[in-house]
Amino acid sequence: MKPAKKQKQHPKFIEAMQKLSAMNEDERLSEENKELFDQAIAYAPLEAQPALVAIQRKYEEVH
Repeated sequence: MKPAKKQKQHPKFIEAMQKLSAMNEDERLSEENKELFDQAIAYAPLEAQPALVAIQRKYEEVH
């Protein structure tokens, strides 16, 4: 059995996360950045998805 390889992150995920990381929480949860956040979720590696889903729930509570 081969050891699990670390999944390479998609460039669109990296781009979205860099932009989102530079923002404060209010900016990340704003309607203006929903598209960027959706991009991050769409290209997220499996290990990052639970954290992004938790943030998405918070976004839905705000809106």
